[in-house]
Amino acid sequence: MANIALLRVDDRLVHGQVVTKWIGEAGAKEIVIVDDYLATNTYLSSVFKMAAPHGVEVVTYSSETFVEKINSDSFGEVPLLVLFKSIEILGKVYSLGFKNKNVQIGGIGANSDRKIVFQSIALSESEAQKLKEIQQKGVKVIFQRVPDEKPSDLSMILKKKFKNLI
Repeated sequence: MANIALLRVDDRLVHGQVVTKWIGEAGAKEIVIVDDYLATNTYLSSVFKMAAPHGVEVVTYSSETFVEKINSDSFGEVPLLVLFKSIEILGKVYSLGFKNKNVQIGGIGANSDRKIVFQSIALSESEAQKLKEIQQKGVKVIFQRVPDEKPSDLSMILKKKFKNLI
């Protein structure tokens, strides 16, 4: 079974907060980016590899390849920081049979379809619905940007911002 130290959705992927705070907090030794587009873009994947601190490997997989590697226990015991760029891909890996009991939503920027739901984290109604479906599988979904910030549970976000989904 893979040693997932932290599973996080963050549309910026490998950036300052992840590098300076979450890698150390989670004790991660490897960053796994799960994104169907980035898995086919070697240039962008190399940019994220360069952004990681010395000694931390960065690998990028499509959603299907990630689930195959998890199911075949290819990661061993190395503590992993698993990053998703979008809730869409997160939902896809869960629909492919991925099982992990914790998801952290750490950074999703606002746009015309999204509203701010926690600090600077924004969700669309369809993203909130997808997270609710993941939560209904027994997954704890929290919102937290940085380690020293008190997290907020998805249930509270839904009650405050998406009452129609309760």
